Amino acid sequence: MKKLWNKYTRSALIIVLGLILALVAFQLNRKNIAEQVQTEKIIVAKEDIAPFTALSKEQLEFREIVLSEVPEDAITSAETLDFNDAYASQYGFLKGTPIRQSLVTTAAASGIGTAVSLKEGMRQIGVKTDLVLSSGDEVKPGILVDAYAFVSDTATGQSKQMVLPELSSLKVVKRLNSEGKVPDPADGGSLIPAVIVLEVTPKQAALLMEYQETGKVYLLPAGTLQP
Repeated sequence: MKKLWNKYTRSALIIVLGLILALVAFQLNRKNIAEQVQTEKIIVAKEDIAPFTALSKEQLEFREIVLSEVPEDAITSAETLDFNDAYASQYGFLKGTPIRQSLVTTAAASGIGTAVSLKEGMRQIGVKTDLVLSSGDEVKPGILVDAYAFVSDTATGQSKQMVLPELSSLKVVKRLNSEGKVPDPADGGSLIPAVIVLEVTPKQAALLMEYQETGKVYLLPAGTLQP
């Protein structure tokens, strides 16, 4: 073994190690150069987008960005975004910055709740419910409901049904259990809805308030939101 390990073999080993290190350095350098030259088309903000603002196609555009500046969670396809429920997070986006999946949130998951999704002039109101009043747990977020009321007239002592066109096709925003939480089997809390939150106009809100104070409100599924 000592005969094999001499100044010649040592020199040869040093040369081989030097070649390996040179090859590794060459590959790393080539990769760095490629990242500075090669580009990828991603979605960026066309304008400044404030925190908790609803995202729309008009606010976004595609742009070629060098690979070294592309975040790992950059969005490369508009199909990734559900524009019916996509909002900037608490940080917002500056003009020209990549739209990142980790910085896009939903109305329910946003820091200020589902109120962020309210359109101008709309309000949210809670309607007391149970399994009967909510059609056997069929009233769920994302569907439309008609609100029927069964109210008592304190003057006559008579009860009557109230079916008004104004209370049709109301959007269900969310539902909560008696603990004020979204029913979730994993939480171990009640799965029976106690409150249904609806998106309504001020006039619709006033009607629902009156009917809840004088009787009961039944929610009947009437379809789903159109995409």
